[in-house]
Amino acid sequence: MISPRANAHERRDFRLLWTGTTVSQLGSAVGMVALPVVAVTVIDASAFQVALLAALTAVTTALLAFPLGTHVEFRRKRPIMITTDVVRCVSLASVPMAAALSVLTFAQLCVIAVVNASCQIAYNAAAQSHLKALVSGPGLVEANSRLESTRWLGISVGPSAAGGLIGVLGPVGALVIDAVSFVFSGLAVRALRTPEPEPPVREPKASRRAELFAGLGFAWRHPALRPMLVSWVMFAGASSMAASVSAVFYLRDLGFDAWQYGLIMGVPSLGGFAGAHLAPRLVARLGSVRALWWASMLRGPWYFLIPLAVPGTPGLLMCGFGFGMVLLFAGAANSTMTSYRQQQTPDELMARVGALWSFATTVTQPLFILLGGLVATWADSRVTLYAAAALMCAAAPLLPRRDRAQAQPGGAQSLTSG
Repeated sequence: MISPRANAHERRDFRLLWTGTTVSQLGSAVGMVALPVVAVTVIDASAFQVALLAALTAVTTALLAFPLGTHVEFRRKRPIMITTDVVRCVSLASVPMAAALSVLTFAQLCVIAVVNASCQIAYNAAAQSHLKALVSGPGLVEANSRLESTRWLGISVGPSAAGGLIGVLGPVGALVIDAVSFVFSGLAVRALRTPEPEPPVREPKASRRAELFAGLGFAWRHPALRPMLVSWVMFAGASSMAASVSAVFYLRDLGFDAWQYGLIMGVPSLGGFAGAHLAPRLVARLGSVRALWWASMLRGPWYFLIPLAVPGTPGLLMCGFGFGMVLLFAGAANSTMTSYRQQQTPDELMARVGALWSFATTVTQPLFILLGGLVATWADSRVTLYAAAALMCAAAPLLPRRDRAQAQPGGAQSLTSG
């Protein structure tokens, strides 16, 4: 149950939204694998072109996060969610049609990558803002817990499912599955019955610059959200730094086989699934801020098991267990942080603050990836993983241990602090 006080419409509507999100996220996990396979096998793209295809998503997010967040803020959220689902469905469906006519080009795949990234930004900004209106305050933690658990399930199951579907349907056919998943998501949003509140009214005298960066200004002035943002960027960056060299460490230094590497990258994600389900209990017992602090403190140290690993089965178990425990507490921390951010953010800033998190992560991660490459070149991959683990641990003490927003005159009141 989302909340004992939630009415029947609220429970039904969240189940619809959750189901639609689950289907679209699993479809996106399939598409994430299938699109580069299409590029390589259908149009014979080079390694540089495949890398460029992936980079376009990050560049689009960096350039459009603030403008799209502002655009979404002052409009009804459900039409935006439905429209972005339809656009993504059409863009992906264009691939099998173009392939059937033998007119599929790399330029078309680039356009699809940019369009889908733009739609993802707009959809996420609208969905995070709308969730607060759809689910009453006490149920936000559990709602985010379920959505976060779905995300981790997609990460763990999606790539394996993609491989199977590509084997049966081919990479182009697998993209059809991704396209259809957005139809389910759009229909789920269309079926919601709870009346959507009126969007915030734009201030007539507000400058364009002030509107664009209002979310950043609010989060930076907030006594808890500012350290949460900095800590999140550091942890996410350290994770990207580790990911950039982990394949070399697993396959070359430890000598794991490809199937063992696949296990390490997929199975531990179930830890994130379990951690997301754990979040509501932690918040109920400790309060949001303390739960986030403890989950973050317990998150990083487990990663040291990976650079400590040795070749063979013991090393495989060390890497899998360490990675799984990191993701367990990361899943709990992510759900808790998202719920607290939604509860603390005024309705008229929800979309822009949500877009800020996407922007900060996307812009800084390439820098950490480059740092990881430099450290690995200067030393080796094991040293890089030790450095990444140290950064993960250093991110946690930046977080507040108590909800200092409660003590601020006129500040936002926490709805979940213990």
